[in-house]
Amino acid sequence: MREIKIRSFAKINLSIDITGVLESGMHQVDMIMHQLSFHDDVVVKYAPMKKKRRGEFDIRVSTNRYYIPTDERNLAYKAVQVMMEVYGRRVPGGRVEVHIFKRIPVAAGLAGGSGNGAAVLHGLNQLWKLGLSLERLCELGATLGSDVPFCVMGQAAMNFDIPKKVRRSPLAATCGRATGTGTEIVPLPGIRKALVIAKPPIGVSTKEVYGGIDGCRIEKRPDNDALTTALKQKDCGQIYANCINVLENYTLRAYPKVQELKDILQADSRVELALMSGSGPTVFAMCRTIADAKVVCENLRQEGYEAYWTKTIK
Repeated sequence: MREIKIRSFAKINLSIDITGVLESGMHQVDMIMHQLSFHDDVVVKYAPMKKKRRGEFDIRVSTNRYYIPTDERNLAYKAVQVMMEVYGRRVPGGRVEVHIFKRIPVAAGLAGGSGNGAAVLHGLNQLWKLGLSLERLCELGATLGSDVPFCVMGQAAMNFDIPKKVRRSPLAATCGRATGTGTEIVPLPGIRKALVIAKPPIGVSTKEVYGGIDGCRIEKRPDNDALTTALKQKDCGQIYANCINVLENYTLRAYPKVQELKDILQADSRVELALMSGSGPTVFAMCRTIADAKVVCENLRQEGYEAYWTKTIK
């Protein structure tokens, strides 16, 4: 049985703006995402079996978290199905196993599940020797979810066991600006910052937030052109000035515990910026140093929050 281990990184949103709604009900966005060093480990295994015809595969997904589904509800499982349906007849049938060692909180606005799905795409591209380009992997990722293509790009930049053709693609990046439904992504230069990610003990429905934001009055929106320029110039002042997530207009009102967490972080002198990631409930806090991030993280844990110190990677 051949195997490959892929680091599946968390992401944060430096900005999110809503630019429209399609007839399908999908929201159009303009947002900038950044990858973190905080990650899950995804081990993908493949064993050909003589009794299996081409295109026939047994799929087994396992995790270290009992509450995470391991069937079609899991994006890693769905990713195997997508690769099997499109490319399965190119390789001998057999068994595909995926084990996910989870660290990233579930349903937290950090793209944990999306990253796991992206890791499977990379893993099977390597194990099945398909030779797919990063652009093609992103296209496949878009069929799984709007955050998956960015995760595919970020993993390509920071996993060194995947093919050089993929790693050296201009699309391989740890920061990017996404438009449309979130799957059209332009790579951007990233920044190196210490930070804390934290969440209250609640869940937030992404569907609810995107449905509710249409009824909110949004007074302040990010200038993503200015944020793009600031990232290229490494101008932290202008970066922070345009780190705005319009989804806060719904989530912070509907879920006071998220607002409470953000207030705690904004009151801490070690924190340079506090912002909700995605639709919540996670809030991230940029800090001057890793030492500051560790102190902020420990204080939050003592207050009962799930919190982790980490850093952006570029």
